[in-house]
Amino acid sequence: MLSVAKKLLSGLKERADVRRADTVVVSYPKSGRTWLRLLVGRALAEHHGLLDAVDADPDLLLRTERLAGRRWQVLGLGSGIPTVVFSHDDKPHAKPTDQIETDKSRFADSRVLFLHRDPRDVAVSQYFSLTKRTDGGYTGTISDFVRDEAIGPANHLHYLNVWARAKEALPEVRFLSYEALHADTLAELAGVLRYAGAADIPGDVIASAVEYGSFDNMRQMEAGGTFKSGMLRPADASDTTTYKTRSGKVGGYTEHLSDEDIAYLDDLITERLDPVYSY
Repeated sequence: MLSVAKKLLSGLKERADVRRADTVVVSYPKSGRTWLRLLVGRALAEHHGLLDAVDADPDLLLRTERLAGRRWQVLGLGSGIPTVVFSHDDKPHAKPTDQIETDKSRFADSRVLFLHRDPRDVAVSQYFSLTKRTDGGYTGTISDFVRDEAIGPANHLHYLNVWARAKEALPEVRFLSYEALHADTLAELAGVLRYAGAADIPGDVIASAVEYGSFDNMRQMEAGGTFKSGMLRPADASDTTTYKTRSGKVGGYTEHLSDEDIAYLDDLITERLDPVYSY
């Protein structure tokens, strides 16, 4: 009962955060959300003179909405920081496909950045998360997961399609792929910050954030326990497959899926995914 109440309160808080946000970054799990929020948070913190606060509490970088809090302005810091909220809208991964919310009208007055990633890479990352980072998680093989209609890639594809349709009805929605962010992090992060209302951040600060958010540095911070949040902490520091920073590769799914699994996913994507995503 307590767990249900906790989930309800969490959902209500997230919706309240969305209503007050300048920009909402939405994604399905394992699409690069933690990486992007670290990049955005670091750029905002450095530009607005909050690095001392971040050094004292690194988790501020993972809770970007807290960077815009009024307490900084008492100290003459942080004025003008946009409120950027990161959300797994509707938590689609935690419910059957037919129960995923299709009405996104509550975002009609919001500036939304929808972050998406190759479903094959998401499938592998999600499988490792469920089997290595989640208590009581998935017990089947990766081949089983690939074909699981309830919580596997089929669920993810449906969610992507929901947002492809929503994009047509919402005036302020921009799509960003993990692959584009990976290929040119500097340019894409600059674009994200402009979109979020932080167009005045200079290039050297953005470059500094990109360096800070590099895979190697994130892995080092995760291994060293820099963050208190479970968002960036391994389940087992001696097992790299339990890390949030497990791989970060584009196309890394080929290292973990059989030829049959890849063929199955390729067909599933061709048959079901809206072509706007070009995967």
